[in-house]
Amino acid sequence: MKITDVRHHLTMDGKSNALFVVIETDAGVTGYGEATIHFFPRAAAGLLTDLREYLIGEDPQRVEYLWQMCFRSLFMRGGPVTGAAISGIDMALWDIKGKALGVPVYQLLGGLARERVRLYGHAAGMSAEEIAAAAKERADRGITAIRFRGFHTYDAQGIHDHASGVKQQVEYMEAIRKAVGDDVDLIVECHGRYDLQWAVKLAEELKPFRPFLIEDPLRHENPQVMAQLRQQTNIPLATGERGHSKWEFRELITNNYVDYIRPDVCHCGGISEMKKIAAFAETYYINLIIHNNAGALGTAASMHAALAIPNVELLEAPFVNRGGMDVTKPGGAASGGEPLVVAHPLPEVKDGYALPLEGPGLGVELDEEAIKATPMIDRQIPILRALDGSIRDW
Repeated sequence: MKITDVRHHLTMDGKSNALFVVIETDAGVTGYGEATIHFFPRAAAGLLTDLREYLIGEDPQRVEYLWQMCFRSLFMRGGPVTGAAISGIDMALWDIKGKALGVPVYQLLGGLARERVRLYGHAAGMSAEEIAAAAKERADRGITAIRFRGFHTYDAQGIHDHASGVKQQVEYMEAIRKAVGDDVDLIVECHGRYDLQWAVKLAEELKPFRPFLIEDPLRHENPQVMAQLRQQTNIPLATGERGHSKWEFRELITNNYVDYIRPDVCHCGGISEMKKIAAFAETYYINLIIHNNAGALGTAASMHAALAIPNVELLEAPFVNRGGMDVTKPGGAASGGEPLVVAHPLPEVKDGYALPLEGPGLGVELDEEAIKATPMIDRQIPILRALDGSIRDW
């Protein structure tokens, strides 16, 4: 089998921009992958164009060889663009291999390490009452772990102030805990916005409400600062959605800076790299809470990895926030209808867990005709400022 073409699509999947990879073969088997990276998708698309020539004529079943070729042939390598582009290629290659052999990808990764994957959903709102109601709705549908961010009122003003952020997150946390009771795990997302002293204050004030963990409390450029926070709180910490290879996770893992790492299969180098990151973390007794804000295609790749990797705790599942599974809407946003879903299906959810996808490969189909009707929407990179006008992290 030989690769005959490598294409990509900058498009919309539902309400979100997406970057999909399509790899065709002379055996008539086509593989799909997702290389979605928010805020600068054209950069990843450009690298996919450059990597195309490396792949044409190669055997798509040599997944590891092609991963190494795409990574190590780049003199300047690493970072989000490389991670996203190789992630999409890697997924598509696993999809081809599974389809060619007639088995789901998780079987190629060693089979089921678990029979289902526990999910966590999101709650959002512009007030404590609104976000608590959203969290209760998720919990009432059987979702057993819920993440909230807070900050929404300040985001709308383009502002981040540490003191106001801590106050709002604690207020929201108290309201959510009261609404959902003690049996739902609550994840406090911080988006890397706090300086150390404010992350410590947040952890102290959250403690009475028993958070499951605090996610990305600090900026990610200097992982050593996480060690200082860990010395000052016993609330579990998690980070890693902005990690783009095994090397970028090395310091976090070997120094036990966090309790959980959060690779994203669309960012970290794909299924192949996530398996390696997980195996490395396993030797330090660190579990994965997989970051995932993708549609059905990226979610499927995350699911296959989560089903086969032994040290996975949770999978992020934004699709459970809608109260139902994905339904393709004919006509799409371009004709004034509902946003068009171009990849499907999403996994079945039962009692807060996702069940394995059936079918060979990733088990997801990409509707290339629908893609043509849903071009990517240009979106400005969000900018937040402090009260004095200086730049803050989004």
